[in-house]
Order: sequence, then C-alpha cells, then structure tokens
Amino acid sequence: MVQATAAAGEAYGGYMRLESASGDITPNPAPSRFPIGIVGSSLGATIDVGVNPISIWDVNYEVAGKANVNLIMSTPTILAVAPQCVMGLIFGKTRPEMKPFTFCDYVRAQITAVALTAVGTITIPEKASKIVAVAGVLAQDNVLTAGEELLGYFSLASDDVKLPPAQFPFNAAYSAGLGALINNGPKVLPLWIPVEIPIVNGARIDVSCKLNTAVTNAAEVQVFIAFE
Repeated sequence: MVQATAAAGEAYGGYMRLESASGDITPNPAPSRFPIGIVGSSLGATIDVGVNPISIWDVNYEVAGKANVNLIMSTPTILAVAPQCVMGLIFGKTRPEMKPFTFCDYVRAQITAVALTAVGTITIPEKASKIVAVAGVLAQDNVLTAGEELLGYFSLASDDVKLPPAQFPFNAAYSAGLGALINNGPKVLPLWIPVEIPIVNGARIDVSCKLNTAVTNAAEVQVFIAFE
C-alpha cells in the first residue's frame, strides 16, 4: 500500500481483511484483519518517497473451489487522495514451503506503462522439475518525479506448460514524493515467495509486469525464479 499523492501531516497504512463473496471459507474469516504497515507523516515543501515492504501472512484457511474472496483495505486515518494497493492470495492443494534452490534465473526490463508489459522469458533448466520460489524487485531508476507512486505485480505464463494463475506482488511499493528535492526510500531486500509449480525441462516461462500508475522515467523491474 502506498500514498498516491504526498501531503504534509498524513500518515498512511492500515490493515487488510478477507471477506467471502461466495463459497465457504473455513473458518469464516471474521475477524481477519492483517497489518500492512504504517508510514509516518512528513512536513515541509519536500516529502521523500516512503517505502512499504511486502508483507506475507501465513494463514490456515480452507476454501471451496471457484469461491470468490474479497480483499479489503482499511486506513485508520483520512487521506486527501485515496491510496493505491496490491493484494493477493496464494492458494493450492498443499501449503508451499521454502525449499533449497537448485537453479535460479532472472529477467529484467525497464517499464513506464500501466499496461501489462513483457519483462522477458526464462527457459527451464534441463534437470529442473518444479518452480519452488519467485521474487520480484521494483525500484525507480533515473530522475524521480513528484506525484508518481510506484507499485504493481508480476505474472508468469507459458505456452509449453500449464501454469496456475500466477500473479505476485513486488518486494516493495513506493509512495509518491513531493517537491524538487525528493530522496528515495531505503533499500528493500528481495523477499522470496514459496510456490510449488510443476514444470518440464526446456519449457519457456514468459514474465510480464503491470504497474498501478504510469511513471515518467522508467522503473527497474527484476524477476527471479528458483527451481529444484
């Protein structure tokens, strides 16, 4: 979650919650309020970029196939401009657990557009049988521009192997800065997201990403895929 327009005296952040729109969730997630962090307020003619690292919460829910689950954001304070956020659920028949990596590869690109944009293609190593983790890194490159937040998600697709829905948030999101002397926020380390996706060697994985908001100067996007 990020502040879409920086304003003096406005902290931002809050919590997310789940709500069943259709289909049963066990247990019914009420209450199910999870923190997404608070970035404190600033004062002055220049407000630096605030950073909100990705948060992953391990839950113990069971849900029926084809159920619809609403993801809802709540802020404890009133903001002049509505914030931007990216949320998601990891789901499957088993709970993914972090495993040692045998192979790891990555693709990168510089992106400005909101539309889904190709980052690159990774070819599965000859002896790999499963994707065990993914990580996405997002950062502003070149000149910072006031009023431009930076957040989004990356996705995986393939014509060679059947992939489940595979969209993942980046390691961090960055709020819009204000003024002529904006500083970027602190470095955020990549955070691996464990998955269990069977693949076949030689398959090609196409990586794309989507930003919530277009940026004037290209954002650096890096996506890493680990295999066993």
